[in-house]
Amino acid sequence: MSEETKKPETGMNNPYLKGHQIGITPLVLGTYVLKYNMPMKLVNEINEMYDNAKPIELTPWNDNLAGKIEEENNIDNLLTPQMNEIFMGCFSGYMKHCLPTRTQWITVLNTAWINEMKDNEYNPFHTHSSAKSEIGLSSVLMLKRPTNYGKEYANDKINTNGHLELGGGSQDVLSIAQIRVDAQVGDFYVFPYTVTHGVYPFNNTNQKRRTLSYNCDLLRPVKDMEKDNG
Repeated sequence: MSEETKKPETGMNNPYLKGHQIGITPLVLGTYVLKYNMPMKLVNEINEMYDNAKPIELTPWNDNLAGKIEEENNIDNLLTPQMNEIFMGCFSGYMKHCLPTRTQWITVLNTAWINEMKDNEYNPFHTHSSAKSEIGLSSVLMLKRPTNYGKEYANDKINTNGHLELGGGSQDVLSIAQIRVDAQVGDFYVFPYTVTHGVYPFNNTNQKRRTLSYNCDLLRPVKDMEKDNG
């Protein structure tokens, strides 16, 4: 006689699950990327401010950046205190939600600039730093984008044109080593200076892809550094 094979019980029929729900709490190792949805009023006013800026109010910033983009301008003098307050809140929020135990760092806004990307321009993979600190947070805010990014250069089953890609550096087979996003207007991504990131080119359009990037240094109070130095 052959013994009937018993199938394992699943779902609520399993006696171990009666009166109990198995909880899940992910513990993440590595680097966080935080995505905010910014107010459209802020996005629209930054776009209007930039479109109406006089040439003397825009400082070409190409020599300080990695991008192969013709129009890259510093806008520190154009952002209002209220705008900076929003950005500072996002950077502080990153530290609060992603690194709540790292209370020794203070957030200090550094530099903001606009990347006005035309078709066939691109931003090669790079990291950020500043003259004051090699530790900090960078960001990308999508302000304006083409209706579409044109025909894929190859393998149109995988969309990359105009996409932002971020790399975490981990090569573990079960980890997520990179994230590619089709950023929408109002999306604001915050990540550490050390995260590699870049933007793929696009084609066949006269529309621009406009983003704002803002660097925020993470500094330690002088008294803390004095303690470390004895």
